[in-house]
Amino acid sequence: MRTTDRLISSEDPQAWQAALAGVPHSFYASWDCCHAAALNTGRPTWLYVGEQQGVRVVCPFSVRERDGALDWVTPVGFSGFASNGAWPGFAAHWAAFARAQGAVCGYIAQHPAFGDPSLEGAPAGDEMLYFLDLQSGLDGVLAQAGTDRRRDWRRWQEQGHRFILERDHLAEFMRAQHRPFLDRMGAGPAAYWNDAALTTLLRAPGAGLLGSADMEGRLVAVTLYGWTPWGAEGVIQAALPEGRHHTTALMLGGVRDLAERAVPWLNLGGGVRPGDNVAAAKLRWRPRSQAFRRLKQVYDPARYAELCAAAGVPASVGDGYFPAYYAARPASGAEPVAQEPVQR
Repeated sequence: MRTTDRLISSEDPQAWQAALAGVPHSFYASWDCCHAAALNTGRPTWLYVGEQQGVRVVCPFSVRERDGALDWVTPVGFSGFASNGAWPGFAAHWAAFARAQGAVCGYIAQHPAFGDPSLEGAPAGDEMLYFLDLQSGLDGVLAQAGTDRRRDWRRWQEQGHRFILERDHLAEFMRAQHRPFLDRMGAGPAAYWNDAALTTLLRAPGAGLLGSADMEGRLVAVTLYGWTPWGAEGVIQAALPEGRHHTTALMLGGVRDLAERAVPWLNLGGGVRPGDNVAAAKLRWRPRSQAFRRLKQVYDPARYAELCAAAGVPASVGDGYFPAYYAARPASGAEPVAQEPVQR
């Protein structure tokens, strides 16, 4: 039984895109998104491609280094393992491959709509994400939503607001307002995109951009969502202080666009913490829930234990920081470690 493994650099878009062809995957696995993530963090970023008997498994990852030890992490959002079929025993094959490449451990944010237990191994926990079914279009989403959501949409229309579709104008607004908006929201460092990364992301073929104008026609809020034929993800947004209440309208405008493209669902993300107000707001859309599986994988247990001992922390794999040795002593000048890159 012939098995092949290869790594494709984020500097090779043609090979990356060819490897994804025919494999259902999220926007977060696309070359455009992962290349933007690499520009944002400066981390080497790769697409793993494994093939056996016509089954292809892909998984994007970035490489981090601490005290001479390498670990692998999902570049951004949710991607994880995706395949065009089942591969029994793949989880053990993946662990052996990663160790052979020098990785001590890996954090994989597995997209709920893709992957398979045979690919993933044991998850280290899960959380709920919320998905809107778009197959009945905008009318179907509104019929399913809570009355407050329908009221917000009706009021937005009655007040004379309108959507802005001109991409150059929308991209200019996003670049100008992305950082001030996150500053006002008190976002963590991992939420920010630098100028080069944001420009790349805005140019992605699968990036949907939509803006909302006030009654004078002034652009006050913009949303960016990413899509593939298999589904869509809310990615980032930016708004002036007076544009915050346009969120519902922008989301519904995006729903209409995606439904017209025959994209089957929109991932709304989850809460910051289980059952919090963010989750409660998303539940008012009456979405379906799916488990986001956090895969905290140790490929070299002896080296992992050694690193944890040197850091003075238990070599545990639980709900806390992973790798555990990152939590004890942040590298000088390093950005905080984003352990669970969950969209909100």
